[in-house]
Amino acid sequence: MGDLRGLPTPICPYCSSDLINITVKFDPDTYEISMYLLDNASCAKCGALLTAPTPEDLPVA
Repeated sequence: MGDLRGLPTPICPYCSSDLINITVKFDPDTYEISMYLLDNASCAKCGALLTAPTPEDLPVA
């Protein structure tokens, strides 16, 4: 397990898994995600610490 926080990524650079654990807050009225934490994400497969991505982090084509 490594600490790769600081580089937003939807895929773990260590094991290539795209299953990421994140902490979320739900809206109690709609049950939709209203907030999520970026810097405490981790790879569900290998446990590497990651920074969760946002749509603004998507590379421009």
